[in-house]
Amino acid sequence: ADYYHKEAIKYWLAADYELALRNYSRALEQNSTMFEAWAGQVLMLIELGEYPEARVWADKALGFFPEHPELLALKALTCARDAKTDQAVAYSDNAVGQDHLTPRVWLVRAEVFRDRKGPIAEGCINKAIACAGKSLPIVKLEAGRVLARKRNYVLAIQHLKEAVQDLPQSPLAWYELGCCQARLGLPEAVHSLEQSHHLRPDWDLPKQMLRKVGKRGFFRGLLGLWL
Repeated sequence: ADYYHKEAIKYWLAADYELALRNYSRALEQNSTMFEAWAGQVLMLIELGEYPEARVWADKALGFFPEHPELLALKALTCARDAKTDQAVAYSDNAVGQDHLTPRVWLVRAEVFRDRKGPIAEGCINKAIACAGKSLPIVKLEAGRVLARKRNYVLAIQHLKEAVQDLPQSPLAWYELGCCQARLGLPEAVHSLEQSHHLRPDWDLPKQMLRKVGKRGFFRGLLGLWL
């Protein structure tokens, strides 16, 4: 179970959510009480956009771990990604009302409230980082992803730069950093996206973003000729 769990995290950090899901499932076959495998399986289904399936597995997991705050948070995330805002808020409220909160609870709450005025999302991210412990690099990565969805690219880049320092072999971390840098027109985006592509050549998204960045550079060059 431990082996498959480590493999699942490796594939998750490579943005290969299908293989990560399979390894989380194999971990559960070996040990049906491994909480991390249950939570990881639900998270990968969310990453794959399989929201109804994610809710089903979250409910199954809650049968083993009743009222677990992270599972409630994952149900909130499923609802948030599926545009069920009221349900997302309700599940998130329930999650933060429990004891022994995990970083995921606060990361999800940051996403649920990312469009609200004020620094709510940033405050939740700070709480996630404060309780991250050994999982700090992954929490930094996830924080950066939430902030990117919020279009706070400057702060996202700060977290993602720290993430790639600790997770230099993660195509996902480099890709997210490159995308944020590209959104701000930073030349460093090319290096970050090339790192992601080098680490996982079969992944299309870094290649697509590199092409977009290249076209922007080409048109900027044409503009310079006219000025």
